[in-house]
Amino acid sequence: MRQEDIDWKIYHIVVDENSVSADDILSKTGFDRETVTGSLKRLELSSLIEYDGETARILSLHEMLLKCSIKNAAADPESPIIIENGVIKENPNYKR
Repeated sequence: MRQEDIDWKIYHIVVDENSVSADDILSKTGFDRETVTGSLKRLELSSLIEYDGETARILSLHEMLLKCSIKNAAADPESPIIIENGVIKENPNYKR
């Protein structure tokens, strides 16, 4: 099975449950732990879920947008915001 298909299946389990343990996903899908963990990490990198190593939860639309904005801001030195020690701040070097 392709990774995209696995991710899609697991994403829908997380959506249906809102918050679900990796063990529950294992029992619902029959996939091995490595497959489930890899999928959860990819979904988290895509800013679709939050995964703490045990439990996955769906992100709200606001959380998704904020994570994407922060990720893009961190990669762009000309961004109007910066992140220092986990704190979102106005970029003092940003030229309006």
